[in-house]
Amino acid sequence: MRYVQAGVPDRICKNHMKLISVSIDNRDVSVNENSTVFEAARKLNIHIPTLCYLNGYERFTSCMICVVHEINSDRLIPSCSATVAEGMRIETENEKVKVARKDALDFLLSEHVGDCEAPCHRACPAHMNIPQMIRQIEDNRLVDAIATVKRDIALPAVLGRICPAPCEKGCHRRNFDNPVGICSLKRYVADVDLAQDSPYHPAVKPNSGKKLAVVGAGPAGLSAAYYLLQDGHACHVYDQNPHPGGMLRYGVPDKELPKSVLDSEIDRISGLGAEFRMERSLGEDLGWDELRTGYDALVLAVGKIDPKVFEDSGVEHTSKGVVINRKTFETSVPGVFAGGNAVSEARMAIRAAAHGKSMAYSVNQFLENKTAKGPKPRFHSILGKIRKDEANEFMKEAEKHEHIVPVGGLKTGYSDEEAVRESSRCFGCDCRKPDSCKLRKYSEEYQANQRRFSFVERKGFQRNIQHELVIYEPGKCIKCGLCVQITKKAGEKLGLTFIDRGFNVRVEIPFGEPLSQGLINVAGECVTACPTAALSWRDRNQEKSSPNK
Repeated sequence: MRYVQAGVPDRICKNHMKLISVSIDNRDVSVNENSTVFEAARKLNIHIPTLCYLNGYERFTSCMICVVHEINSDRLIPSCSATVAEGMRIETENEKVKVARKDALDFLLSEHVGDCEAPCHRACPAHMNIPQMIRQIEDNRLVDAIATVKRDIALPAVLGRICPAPCEKGCHRRNFDNPVGICSLKRYVADVDLAQDSPYHPAVKPNSGKKLAVVGAGPAGLSAAYYLLQDGHACHVYDQNPHPGGMLRYGVPDKELPKSVLDSEIDRISGLGAEFRMERSLGEDLGWDELRTGYDALVLAVGKIDPKVFEDSGVEHTSKGVVINRKTFETSVPGVFAGGNAVSEARMAIRAAAHGKSMAYSVNQFLENKTAKGPKPRFHSILGKIRKDEANEFMKEAEKHEHIVPVGGLKTGYSDEEAVRESSRCFGCDCRKPDSCKLRKYSEEYQANQRRFSFVERKGFQRNIQHELVIYEPGKCIKCGLCVQITKKAGEKLGLTFIDRGFNVRVEIPFGEPLSQGLINVAGECVTACPTAALSWRDRNQEKSSPNK
């Protein structure tokens, strides 16, 4: 109830509002009588997720992931619009609430049209951010490109020559003409870097005081050492051969992989502090006692091992290899990790290298006295195979020329000009807001399922590029109405509006006008407020510099 005196300004009357006492997650708080549950929770620094809420605008209550449990009535209520009542008792994160939020997210995702990460990114065993590398090549930012590559691949010049390119099998452009030459572009970036007087050197954390042994100097062991050294751990790499490289040195012909290239990339790992101890064979002149007592952790990255080697080690194994936790690469012995061919025969060096990177993640957690969990799994919205009409939508921002074959042949690789031209063929199908998209964030948190309510054929992918600065992808819109409200409040002549009804409702520019006419003054505000990547900057670098929502 509000107490209003005639002739007294409304701003003064606000000071006489009645205070309401409520309990949220067993914490008491007093707020003004017209406050929402969401505002009351925020006063207690309790976070309630929401996709359609924006301070200063009308509560649209469309996403329904802000629901909370009102205990007295045993009802789920939308916290962004429900007002407080005296004696109200709220729980914001019990099981009933979590189930309801997951249901809401599953419904929103059922008609979401787009990839969180490009299919090439997902198909890469090392999970390298391929689209980002390609854009950096196109922009001639090769220093940034090699940093992107080596964030996930320790031996890119090597793998760029021998990898069978599973990433290219995932490329959406493959459904239009030919996939982008991803593997050759990766090799190009790495070769340019190795030719510099000072090749790329990643940042290394201060010395941790921890020491570990890597047994096996093949792609898995070299990769594990590369990343563990960056974490500040001392690393001794053992191998039975005279020189490091494993199958890369002794199993690949020189005409396919020049030893000079392999040596150059191994030198980069040595430069980080790796100490190679060669001609030491596990089970012969390298024993378990030496390894377990002399090191804080042990990485087994050798090839297939004779089971007799594991006698009295405590490491569980079968005739096929070492038994591990597939998420963490931990063996049955604490502090001992295994990957690559020690676990199962790997046909691709890139897969072995990916094992090394993932192992390093878990080993570092162990050395930091944390529970080894491996990398945090991410939620992925997956578009699936694209149709020809959808490929045409992607072609709006890609060059139309066919795949570039190096003039000097694959042995020579791309020239600078060829690499840029090939990069310009990329569809750019990865999300422009992979980290700031709230739909993805909460889908991860509540373990949402995009396929749960997919009863009919998905909607077609569309990309509206009618604005100089902004891209609109309607299939990613969740109809939160924020952009509609923002353009209305700002007095845009046309703005954005809802068209049609029910399941067919969509956000468009009135009268079929182009996007540029609907967003003249507040394009940036709409992009920032959009909880997904339905509205995003055409310049991806601008998205990175935008303020956090």
